[in-house]
Amino acid sequence: MSKIQVRRPTVVVPLDTECRTEVCQDVCVYLRPEANGIHVESTMMRTIQNTPHYHDNVKLVYLANIPGDFIAKHRIIEQHYRLKLSFAKHGKRLFTSYMQREFSRYFQIPFEQAHILGSFEAMKRLHYSREQLFDLWVPSKDILHLNGQTIKRVGEMFIINYDIPAILQKNRTSTDIAVMILRTKLGPESIHSLMMDMVDRLKADGLLQHSQAFTRVFHFSRSPFEQILDGIGFLYNRDGSHIPLTEIQFYQFLLQQGMSNSEILKILHHPIFSFSRGNGDFIEQTVYAASYGMDYKNAYETLLSAKAQILLD
Repeated sequence: MSKIQVRRPTVVVPLDTECRTEVCQDVCVYLRPEANGIHVESTMMRTIQNTPHYHDNVKLVYLANIPGDFIAKHRIIEQHYRLKLSFAKHGKRLFTSYMQREFSRYFQIPFEQAHILGSFEAMKRLHYSREQLFDLWVPSKDILHLNGQTIKRVGEMFIINYDIPAILQKNRTSTDIAVMILRTKLGPESIHSLMMDMVDRLKADGLLQHSQAFTRVFHFSRSPFEQILDGIGFLYNRDGSHIPLTEIQFYQFLLQQGMSNSEILKILHHPIFSFSRGNGDFIEQTVYAASYGMDYKNAYETLLSAKAQILLD
């Protein structure tokens, strides 16, 4: 029996690792499998080209197509969503003491009495398919985002990470993902404005419904630490090898601050930290949320301000 050949990534624009300006803030963007890839990619790039503010300051420094069979073989999606997948599988027992208190405060129900299920168990209880669970709508007041996890109240049931089963299914061997790195010299605040301008253009062109969240079409790195996480998952050379972490801008910055490779990887493996609120109380957040929209220096200083790292496994 002949061995099935797994396709390699098609790298259209190899990663440009050189920073030629004083500020180089990178953002990783990848299109969801259900997106109309070529048209969405073209519209996003046209937003940059047709807007002088972006045309002069934002550059495409990497573009590749990652084949679905390559993604499946290397379990890229499972690794990328490792923490969310753990909560989706194990549910209530992974909640930290802080998460238990916040859950009870928000939903006004004792944690011990709450019927909390991971999304895979919820599918069985509700007799839902992955898509049905993914499309299940509830009022915003019945949704809680906590330590990178999404909790939905459905009747008397609370479902953790309702979207994970469908996300795993959408990334099938026949579904490819387009990945790009955009580099801006305008600083981190320009990234969010650029992404929202792209969303407006996608809606105007009918590629994104006005009521639809843009996250169902594309993802972008919202923080420097997420830039590394996205880089680990989706940046490859033409031969299928990982682009070295040392070629990721923020990873380079952390090394320059004296951090080791093992220290950086431990942050990504256990991304939940405890931060002081300044009044003797504390808050737990993922390092991705805590450094949302920051430049490299402020993201690193935020990490240093953490009081503890939460180890869940």
